[in-house]
Amino acid sequence: LPSTLKSFNLVYTERELQYLDFDVWEQLILQNFPQLEKFYFEFGPYTYDEDEFIFDGCVCDQFLSSFWINRQWFVEIVIEPDIISLRIKPYRKKWYEFINIDNDLNVNHLTLLTIRDISMDKYTETFNKTEWIIDVATIYHLEICDDVFIGAIIDFMNLLSSLDSLKLSSITLPITTLLSSEELDWINLAVEYNNITKVYLEEMIEFDDVLFLIDLFPKVKYLQTDCTSDIDINLFVQTILMKIQNKVNSNLHLLAISIPT
Repeated sequence: LPSTLKSFNLVYTERELQYLDFDVWEQLILQNFPQLEKFYFEFGPYTYDEDEFIFDGCVCDQFLSSFWINRQWFVEIVIEPDIISLRIKPYRKKWYEFINIDNDLNVNHLTLLTIRDISMDKYTETFNKTEWIIDVATIYHLEICDDVFIGAIIDFMNLLSSLDSLKLSSITLPITTLLSSEELDWINLAVEYNNITKVYLEEMIEFDDVLFLIDLFPKVKYLQTDCTSDIDINLFVQTILMKIQNKVNSNLHLLAISIPT
């Protein structure tokens, strides 16, 4: 007989890929747990070989069927040192969902990738893991929980062509503005082809951080940033408005600024 179970939680750390067959999970729940309301699942084996991809053969886009969307369960992939984990959990509103620009509710439920460590000594390994992930999942939302240099942002923009939102802890701007023609072409390519419409910078160090992001994401419609309490907010807003007015085709509709009290 079907169970009346309301909540299910499983953390699995072994390398058994059958646990990543979302169609099997769907049938299991429909047949045995029809009253299930909360589903928590984490698959995160340790990676001992940086050249070994533990999700090989998994198709995360199976998760985008009406079964999962109707139950408000969503998937997040997290890259941490030594671990890539896939997590399914009940829906909780994200920062990019507190605005209503396009009325496109489906985009909000699509796959989120969170990167915990993007330090220079781990960068190549982290980027390679992300390349593996796009073979099995389409990433629409990216969060980087670490200070990130501009070259890394552009690398990920070019790699994750379906990105709709980007959340950054903080950014490090280049010390010099003298770039080679190859570097300029590389940046211009990223600017032209990225489709990111929502950007959140958690820690603004200087005004130029936000001005650079406005240039880097010409399609951005919503920009949010957290500032320090000593910021000259009037000067900052004036600077942003001048920047927008001087752009030929600015798409920025909403600007959110958070200042601690």
